[in-house]
Amino acid sequence: MEPRHLNLYFREIVYHHPRIKKDSVCGVFSYEALNVEDANLGNLYLVGKISNVPPKKYRNSDFLLNLLASAIKREFYSNHQRTSLEALESALQSANIYLNDFSQKGHKEWVGNLHFACLVSSQNNIHIGQTGNIIIQLFRGSTISSISKKFKNQEENPEPSKTFSNIASGKIEEGDKVIISTSDISNILTTQKIKELISHPTTDKLYHYIKDILEQKNKVKEQTPNSLACLILEAETKAPIEKEKISVAEENPIEFSLDFKKILEIKSDKISRAIKKRLTFPNKLTLFLISHHAVKYLLALFLIVLIILSPYVIGKINYDFKIGRINNLIERARENIKRSEISLTYQNQNEAQIFLRQTENLINKAESILEKLSEEAKYEPKQKLLSVINEFEKQKNSTNNIINISQPEKIADLSNNTYTFNPEGILKLENNLYLYELTSGFLYKIDLTNNSPTLVFLSSKDTFKMGAVTENAVLLLANPEKVSSYNIDEAYNIYLLKPNLENTFNIKDMTSYGDALFFLDVQKMNIWRYAITESVFNGAGWLKAPSDELINAQSIAVDGNIFVSKENGIIIEYSQGKKLREIKFNINPLLSKGGQLFTKAEMKNLYVLDPPNNRIISFNKKDGLIKQYSIPDLNNLKDFWVDISEETIYLLNGLEIYRIEI
Repeated sequence: MEPRHLNLYFREIVYHHPRIKKDSVCGVFSYEALNVEDANLGNLYLVGKISNVPPKKYRNSDFLLNLLASAIKREFYSNHQRTSLEALESALQSANIYLNDFSQKGHKEWVGNLHFACLVSSQNNIHIGQTGNIIIQLFRGSTISSISKKFKNQEENPEPSKTFSNIASGKIEEGDKVIISTSDISNILTTQKIKELISHPTTDKLYHYIKDILEQKNKVKEQTPNSLACLILEAETKAPIEKEKISVAEENPIEFSLDFKKILEIKSDKISRAIKKRLTFPNKLTLFLISHHAVKYLLALFLIVLIILSPYVIGKINYDFKIGRINNLIERARENIKRSEISLTYQNQNEAQIFLRQTENLINKAESILEKLSEEAKYEPKQKLLSVINEFEKQKNSTNNIINISQPEKIADLSNNTYTFNPEGILKLENNLYLYELTSGFLYKIDLTNNSPTLVFLSSKDTFKMGAVTENAVLLLANPEKVSSYNIDEAYNIYLLKPNLENTFNIKDMTSYGDALFFLDVQKMNIWRYAITESVFNGAGWLKAPSDELINAQSIAVDGNIFVSKENGIIIEYSQGKKLREIKFNINPLLSKGGQLFTKAEMKNLYVLDPPNNRIISFNKKDGLIKQYSIPDLNNLKDFWVDISEETIYLLNGLEIYRIEI
């Protein structure tokens, strides 16, 4: 018979004595698989402490402990092709690298003071790595196994790069219980007491016993323990039930109503007889009370008081329960914000955003519970929630690399001209900006040395649909058969397209790269490449085969490879005529519509203009790092141009031209 799959159900205890100056940091980190791929690797549980922390190094040590947990988790789940044992080995090696790096930067206060354990649970197997003084005990039936003893032969103060060097493995059985704790637990519990408490069907007794002891120690300034981190695990096929806390009424709820008159008639005689037997005062007084039905009235009064007070009592309990839930959600949200900060420190933007999405869900749950409280009851938890929302918003901006540009520099306003010019696009050649419009053959030129404008006449017959720039000329698509050129010597020329584009309506965008022009054709689902010669541009399809993914394409940019933005916000990268990958930005707010693209071969970033959200998105083509430049004052963004240095961006906003430094 195939063995049943066991789950490890966990309880966490993290304690710092509130009345003792902190000289240590500790924590418990439980990571359960979030998807099917992660589930193949299993769940990851970490317990750690850094002791003897100097006062000025407390923040460093707290950061290191959280960084260590984040680094182990990140590496453990990074490759789903590995076994859980291989994943743990790689994760601990990654931890060694971080610790060595931390040490080389002069932060050595953790050396000899780090106590850390990692446990992986996968398919009824467990793998454990440990360094320092950590207690790990397995309870099976009436036997106790000290797993931490298996690591006694490790060096006491190993080199930072060899902090984690061994792994112990074994199998778990149904009903097994595991305790992973800092050594501080021995200050409050003996092994025999732990064995006594853990022998119950669930770990409730042990968990609450430890919590109660720590609560009592809060009241006096005792030195032991000043901190503690403990993880209690139970191996079961389904979650353990806290039987001690479930009443019969909860298991079998019964609907009932009270007929007080009948209750009084039935019960009062029995109560009277009981009082006759048990009251010790004189019999005459007893007979007097009973004969005058005093007991009946007292009972009635008691029931009336109970009825009056019960809504208040129930309401108070209900409020306390809800406030407790809100506080718990707030603490979990703060923890996720902190983990997001750590992930961002090591440029793991995706992981940081996952923590923030979890934070947002926790905040939403807290807000929904808060709405159910009275105005008076919600005041204090509301202030706490507003505080964590503020932290969340700041971290969201940091994680999404949102850079707010509040005062962009205006360099031109075409609405002040005596003539009408409605620019559709913006181009830059040398130190001049060129604007073109759909209804005329004019160019609007701005000299950036003094921002002086000039209206340049090119053609009385042609109008310009879109444009691009080569090393020495501005190129404008006039009609399906020809391209107009205006070079740095102010000479105007016309070049024929062979074959022609048939219909400019289906050409969504054009750009240049090297000695070629590229056109995005959504009708023929292809990208056309035209080689630039002295008098004729010769073209052919650049894709190996037409692609229906171009039907809703919006814009194109070329750096050797070709980037195409789609209407749904996805960007497709092509290489050598074939699709290479899809790029989807994991940012908030999402890029929901295809924006104008911009990049060059010399640029490290791909830029996307996102007018609905008043922003420009910068995407590092090598490492995927994203920045967002938010310009809330510009509500009519139409086109943009990024300087080759990637330090300046020019923006066309309606009839106005702006410059921003990035």
